[in-house]
Amino acid sequence: MKKRLVLAGSALVASLGLGVSAVPAVAAQIDVTIGCDENGSQDLIGAINDANNNGGGTIKLAKRCTYRFETPYQSTLTALPPITSNVTIIGNESTLIRSVRGEEFRILRVEEDGNLTLKGVTVAGGLLTSDPEDDEGNADGGGIANEGTLRLEKSTVVGNQITGDGGGISNEGGNVTLVDSRVLTNVAFDQDGDAADGGGISNNADGTLTIKKSTIAGNTSEEDGGGIQNQGTLTVEGTLFSKNIARDDDGAAINNLGSATIRYSKFVQNWAGVEGGAINNDPADNKTLEVTRSSFYRNVAGRDGGALNNEGTATLKGGSIRGNSAGRDGGGINNEEENASDPVVLTLDRTTVTDNRAARNGGGINNWVGAKVILNHSKIFKNLPDNCAGDVPGCYDLNVVKTKPANKS
Repeated sequence: MKKRLVLAGSALVASLGLGVSAVPAVAAQIDVTIGCDENGSQDLIGAINDANNNGGGTIKLAKRCTYRFETPYQSTLTALPPITSNVTIIGNESTLIRSVRGEEFRILRVEEDGNLTLKGVTVAGGLLTSDPEDDEGNADGGGIANEGTLRLEKSTVVGNQITGDGGGISNEGGNVTLVDSRVLTNVAFDQDGDAADGGGISNNADGTLTIKKSTIAGNTSEEDGGGIQNQGTLTVEGTLFSKNIARDDDGAAINNLGSATIRYSKFVQNWAGVEGGAINNDPADNKTLEVTRSSFYRNVAGRDGGALNNEGTATLKGGSIRGNSAGRDGGGINNEEENASDPVVLTLDRTTVTDNRAARNGGGINNWVGAKVILNHSKIFKNLPDNCAGDVPGCYDLNVVKTKPANKS
């Protein structure tokens, strides 16, 4: 009897085993360390391919190692295989760099279903002047092109170039987050009259870009958005924008055509060839710009709006606009309505506007006919040639020249 029970039990276990074996095995995510030697770059390519094929994984780079690339991966325009799964690269202050003369390719690309996190990685030297997959031949994303999810932590994107948009990073409908990171000296340059926006980063209308405790500095666009060209949703917190250039157009630090929220940030010595020495705000579809507890210092616009050129709805709260200049109107702020169907409203709440200068009108604020300015507990003083031009209720010429007392005989 016992023998029969054992046999029956064995048959049951065997049948269950057959049932279990019919379920497909799930591939384990990889966890690999790449050495710092002459094969390191090829090993990294292999590791990314393994991660893509196994549902993702973590790749650790050697500390302070430089991984150089002289050719693009297969038929792509990217040094490394496009990211199609959930991949984390831990850099330990390592660098991924294009290291060849004449050969053009970016460093990284994240596909629509891909998710890439970079920690302690520098992305450098990407260069693209054309993309055969683009209808007009333009290329986007000199360092990184993202269509999925991209996160940078304590990482740097530096010295990349593109003939389209996004010298450092382009975000096409994806989600990009930068934390404690730097975007430095990237360039979006013009070739044959093509668009060249977003020297540091471009964020298209369907994209979401979040930047925290970072630095955007020394980037150049041939046209709009020396630091950032934003058409989608932008959130900035605790970030420095310095020495970015929009060479022939608007918004040296940020050209905002979408929705932007900026808090606790600094805009220092940015230069726009035309309008918006720091920020040009011209959003579509009733989107807005809100800037809270941020400062603008020594930014320059070749034409209007030394710190801010506003052509939409903008609110500044609790910040300062000091020492900025414009080659025509609005040394601090230019507020301009170009189309009566698109109302322009600028609100300053507990904001200080001082020591700014315009070559023509509105040293502090220049308000054009049809546009509206609302001042709430704000201070506008010591601007040249005047504090305000146009209709700015509550703004008075408070400039005072202090003289020394005459000598007594």
